[in-house]
Amino acid sequence: MMNKMITASNSVFILMLVLLLLNGCATQPYGSFIQNPSTTYSKVMADDVTAQIVRLYPAANTQFNLRHVINDPFGNALIENLRLEGFAVQEAIQQSIQQQIFAAPHQPDTEPQKGLALSYIIDQSGDLYHVKLMIDDMRLSRAFSVQADSIYPAGLWVRKE
Repeated sequence: MMNKMITASNSVFILMLVLLLLNGCATQPYGSFIQNPSTTYSKVMADDVTAQIVRLYPAANTQFNLRHVINDPFGNALIENLRLEGFAVQEAIQQSIQQQIFAAPHQPDTEPQKGLALSYIIDQSGDLYHVKLMIDDMRLSRAFSVQADSIYPAGLWVRKE
């Protein structure tokens, strides 16, 4: 009887470990979901996003804290543009799987983070690109259209709070 309990608890432990590891390997819900993104298109979209942010927030008084690691041309251009405009940008740090597993869950920060949480999603459907920007609880989105090897806004900014 004791042998069966030990075997059952080992199975549960192994299952929990596998689920925890898979959770760490899951793709993040933010970033660019475009295969082989064009650096030129990314720069044009980042310039447009930066111009919209400049309209909404005072540059010298605003800090953005990125929610996800930036590893695409759009994100790199956006960070560079925001810093050139005078915004403070705190980039997210990539954690290894070991750090994710052994980190204390919901550990309170010693100091509350200042600034606004910033994340984005970029996707593509044919010749139409869609940029969705999340700043704290506000959502901004805009479509971009490719015409004659150039990319142009395909509508106005949509703002949801």
